[in-house]
Parts: sequence; C-alpha cells; structure tokens
Amino acid sequence: MLRPLTLTCCLLAAPALAETSELAIAQDRYEAGQTVLYDGPPVQDLFLAGNRVAVAGPVGGSAHLAGRRVEVDAAVAGDLFAAGYSVTVTAPVEGDASVMAYEVTLGPVTGNLRAAGNEVTVDDVGGYALVTAEDVTLLGEIFGDAVMVADDIRFGPGARVTGSLTIYAADPTDITVPENVAPAARVRIETRASYDRGEWAGGMPIQVPLWRIVGGFMAAVLVSGLIAAMVMAVAPKAVQGWRELALAHPGRAIWSGFLVTSALAGSGFVLMLTIVGMVLLPVMLILTAVAIFAGYALGSYVLGVGLWLAAGRAMPAGLPGKFGLACVGAFLAGLAWLVPVAGWFFVLALTMMGIGVLAASVLPGGWLLRRETVVA
Repeated sequence: MLRPLTLTCCLLAAPALAETSELAIAQDRYEAGQTVLYDGPPVQDLFLAGNRVAVAGPVGGSAHLAGRRVEVDAAVAGDLFAAGYSVTVTAPVEGDASVMAYEVTLGPVTGNLRAAGNEVTVDDVGGYALVTAEDVTLLGEIFGDAVMVADDIRFGPGARVTGSLTIYAADPTDITVPENVAPAARVRIETRASYDRGEWAGGMPIQVPLWRIVGGFMAAVLVSGLIAAMVMAVAPKAVQGWRELALAHPGRAIWSGFLVTSALAGSGFVLMLTIVGMVLLPVMLILTAVAIFAGYALGSYVLGVGLWLAAGRAMPAGLPGKFGLACVGAFLAGLAWLVPVAGWFFVLALTMMGIGVLAASVLPGGWLLRRETVVA
C-alpha cells in the first residue's frame, strides 16, 4: 500500500517541479520531475513519476512508473507497474507486467501480463495475458491462457497462444483467429457484453511475494513513526499536551473526533448546495484527508505510549525512545486491520481520537476538550 501511495504523490507533484527530485532509501530509488531519466546506479526497486519518464539502466527489482510518456529500454528483473498516456517497453521484464495507457507497446514478459488501453501491442508472454483495448496486436507467443477484450485484433507472423484463447468483441463475427495462432478447439469468441471482469480477475491473480507484503507493511510502520518523530522534534510540548489529553479523556476525544470529521465531510455537501462554494469543495476534501491521516498517526503514537505506561514503564525522555513507541503503536494498529469488523472499528476509534485531540488544540477552549495541562 505504501508504494502505490508514494508513486501517486510523486505523480501529483511532478508537474510543479522544474528539476528532478531524487530520494534513495536503502537500495530503492525515488525520482519525480518534468523529465526523469534513470540510467544508474544499480537499484533494487525503482519509482519514477513525471511528464516524460525513461528507464535506461537495469532494475534489479520492480519498477513503478507513471508519466505522460513512459519508456523502458533496460531490463527489469522484477515486476513492472506502468501508467500514462503512452507506455513503450522494448526491454524484457522478468516478472509480471501491469500496464495501463492509451498506447501500450510491450517487449517480452516472462511472467503474467495485464494490460489496458486503446491500442495495445503484445510480444512474448511467459504466463497468462489479460488485455483490454480497442485494438490489440499480438506479435509474439503467449505460453499460458489469453483473454482479450477488443473489437479489432491483429496477429503477426510469430503470434501463438499455447493455452486457451478467449476473445470478447462487440461483433464476434468480425474476429478471425488463424489456425497457426491457436486451433479452433482452444478458441472461444463471445460478445463484449458477456465479459465479466470479476471472473477473470479472480482466476488470474498476480502473485505478490510474502516478503514484499511484509516489507511494505514494515516500511509503512517506519514512515508513520518518522512522521511522529519529526513532529515531536519540531513541537515537543504540543505533542506532549496532545498525548496527555488523549490518555486522560480517550472517550471524549473519540467523540470530538467524530463530530469534527462529520463537520468536515458534511461541509462538502453544504458547499455544493451553495453552487458558488463548489470551488472550495476540493479544499475541504483535502483537509478531511489530511485530518484523517494526522489523526491516525497521532492515535497510533498514543496507543504505543498508553501500552508502555500501562506496563509500568517510565516515559522515554529522548526522541529515539518516543520514535520507538510511535512505531510500536503503528505496528499494532496495522495488525488490527487483520481482525474482521472489530479491527476496523478499533482503528476508526484510534483515528477519531487523534482528530479530536488535534481539533481541541485549534478550536477555542471548551468547545470540545479542555486544553489545560493534564497530569499523566
């Protein structure tokens, strides 16, 4: 979850950057800008976003790319995730490929392929292929099953489908599959209206390694802890007051957070009724999202501190100890998501508590919670 969020944030910020912004974390590399060219040094996972994005150096892991025009001219050892107006891949992808663009041109893919666009050109695919487009051109061999949702399909001289071939078209009579591509016994052509996306999405999952899921979860925990640590470094007294207030009045803080969140979300509807205020609707939506994120981060930190104090331990005096408690809280909050229903309500209450405490420090005294110093 962290990686798609990071990629989205970079993409939204890219048009405003005159120069490329770069960030390296361990062996992963993040770049965003108007024109982004990666040609080394070697990295594990690569995250690029911009107007024009090009990969000219080999990637040891997965590549996450977003831009108006995306070009991949060097091998990707892991999975490829790319989105834009035009995506051109000339180098091999050793893992799976998930691509979405108006124009898609692909090179060899060792794993599975999922592609969506208006014009899609497919080369060799080692696994299955699920392609949705207006026009599809198959130049290579698909060694697994293939599902194509398109109105115009062209087959090159080297086109082959080893597994079954299922085609959904507006007019099935317009589609002809040569025998050298796939024998009639393995070909099924149906109307586009009968295409059930859920059927094939469930039957053709892209496998995500367990270590990548665990790594992404731990990275999210560290990011949450770092955010809390940065705020504590800038405003230690304020964070201390928030923490003490939340621990002293958790129920009132949750109720206050519910009221504030309802007011923020409901204000969007009211602004729409005024017509003139509709221009402020995006601002209110962004403010609501920021409040939810900040409330979750603060609530996770309070959770870690509360459990630490409940165990009879003294509050750490230094920033590293408080950072550790923030990470513990974020870790436990993340695990709570695994519990059906109850986990959702627990995390919701945690977030509302954080929002309520933050609102108490902004709104006039006495509106929600008393802001006087509380002895923990």
